[in-house]
Amino acid sequence: MILLDTNVLSELMRTSVSQPVVDWLDHQPVSSLFISAITRAEIELGIGLLPNSKKKDQLDQAAGKMFDEFIGRCLPFEETAAIEYGRLVSRRRKAGHPISIEDAMISAIALTHGMSLATRNTKDFSSIDGLELINPWK
Repeated sequence: MILLDTNVLSELMRTSVSQPVVDWLDHQPVSSLFISAITRAEIELGIGLLPNSKKKDQLDQAAGKMFDEFIGRCLPFEETAAIEYGRLVSRRRKAGHPISIEDAMISAIALTHGMSLATRNTKDFSSIDGLELINPWK
C-alpha cells in the first residue's frame, strides 16, 4: 500500500503531468493507492487561497474529480497516528532535523498503516525510521 504525498496529487492536477509520474501510477494497482486527510487539507487550502479566477475554478473542479477517485481511500489522522507523530517529531527535533507539521502528520499516517510514501520531496522525509520512500519522478 502506498500513501501519496501532496506533491503527487498536485502534479496530477497540472495541465501537463510529468510522464515518469504517469508511468509510475499506471503500474500501481488503484486499490493500493491512498491519500491522507492532511493532503486533502493542503490541496483545499492552496485552492482556497487563490484569487477568484478561471484558473481557481479549473483547479477546484480538477481537485473534486481527483478526490472522487479516492473515496474510501482517504486516511484520517487518528489516535495511533497522533502517538506516532509525537514520537517522530520529538526524535527529529532532538537529532537537529525538524520537520513540518504536515509532513510529520503524513509520515505518521503512513507509518501507522505500514505504507510506503510516494513523494518528490524525499529529503523532507529522510531519516524517518521505518518509512519507505518512493519518488515517482525517478
